[in-house]
Amino acid sequence: MKYSATIISLVLLFASPITLAAKQSSTTQRNLRPKMEMLREVQQINEPADTVAEQPCDFDASAITIRGFVKRAGDERESFVVENHSKYHITGLKLRLKYYSANGETIADRTIEVKCDIMPGKSQRVKVTSFDRNHAYHYVYGSRPRLQSAPFDVAYRLLRYDVAIER
Repeated sequence: MKYSATIISLVLLFASPITLAAKQSSTTQRNLRPKMEMLREVQQINEPADTVAEQPCDFDASAITIRGFVKRAGDERESFVVENHSKYHITGLKLRLKYYSANGETIADRTIEVKCDIMPGKSQRVKVTSFDRNHAYHYVYGSRPRLQSAPFDVAYRLLRYDVAIER
């Protein structure tokens, strides 16, 4: 009896540091999410001033920022986070999105309207139908694709934002 209690205590004494060491050196990580794609700000389209339509005097092109663009090869929708830097409650956006291949050639150029509800200083994730109907492309800064696809990058220009009028 005396020996069995000593053996049990020795086993417990040596087993607990081994268990702790095994947990600390584990190389398996689950539920990893790409953090960089959520932080990455989407570039704005750079165009000469003469190609941009005249805007109203109180229009602020820097009123919104787009970040966290997500589009995998199999996705039928694209999503991104819209941040409202204006002093207005924004209820809708009109954006021009330009998609580029890895060598800089334009793949697609489209104008979309997005319904949203973003208070000043807040942000909202929005989803739109993808330009890629054939599932041939994935966002270059997104997660690694499982399907065979070509990478693309995207840039935007804010064309209009709708403001809620409250009394």
